[in-house]
Amino acid sequence: MLQKIKLLAIFVVTSGLLYQSVQAQMHSSDTVHSDHSITIIAEDYAYQAPNQIPSGWTTIQFENHGNEDHFLLVAKVPDGKSLDDYASQIVIPFNEVWYALRDDGLEQELVFEKLMPNLPEWFAGIEFMGGTGIVPAGASTQVTLNLNPGTHILECYYKNEEGEMHSVEGMLRELTVTDSQSDAAAPEADINITLSNFEMDIVGDLKPGKHTFSVHLVENPEQGFGHNVHVVRVDDNTQAEEVLRWINFTEIDGLRTPSPYTFAGGMHLMPAGETAYFTTEMETGRYLFLSEYTGHLGVVKDVTVE
Repeated sequence: MLQKIKLLAIFVVTSGLLYQSVQAQMHSSDTVHSDHSITIIAEDYAYQAPNQIPSGWTTIQFENHGNEDHFLLVAKVPDGKSLDDYASQIVIPFNEVWYALRDDGLEQELVFEKLMPNLPEWFAGIEFMGGTGIVPAGASTQVTLNLNPGTHILECYYKNEEGEMHSVEGMLRELTVTDSQSDAAAPEADINITLSNFEMDIVGDLKPGKHTFSVHLVENPEQGFGHNVHVVRVDDNTQAEEVLRWINFTEIDGLRTPSPYTFAGGMHLMPAGETAYFTTEMETGRYLFLSEYTGHLGVVKDVTVE
């Protein structure tokens, strides 16, 4: 009986989620955009963004107008799939696993065993195209992605103080990338990051000021969700292992408001062999560059800006 109540609650949440997402699309198509540059605004809990953009290199000015940290993950879904499909068949199974961890004591080692049978076959056809790292409330960042024609889903799966995923609260949005090709070129980077199994290499002169980073992903691991980059400013006493634990979605307090750290953007999951770009302001001090899913395997860098 309890399980039936939980499933009913999940269905009700999903219905509310889809309603909020559709409403967000109805009122947020007038954000600033051109053939090669768009603005996406994160709120608690919705995105304001254009409904469609040309394919090719697109620079995204990502502004967090909310009171909580947010990020942007761009997922290209297979032809014929929509926001409704993504919400009901992808987000809800992830949310069920999260509830099992949070409320029922599911062991972290069993997460994938419980999750994978509940995902549709088309999940394997999703291409994560990049996005931002974590952006604090009131802050902004810029990323440049090479987007292919098709239906893309914008998602933030950060958690609020009550432990509810932002995506379930409404931070999902559909973006159509058209066949029309943007004439924009990739930006010039002054810092180059290379991600591989299992290493992060950073080349360039990191000093105070604004930097444009290129992120080249050589390969993704055969299992799991691949490499990404979160940039976080830390003090001399902070251990990388502490931050890696906190950005682990399966931890009860992981990726959960309030954040104990000050993040400065980055680059989210992207296809192997591709390059994307992010721009952020660096201050004097110590920074960690970490991969959310593979940092514990060595994809992390500890740097000092001076």
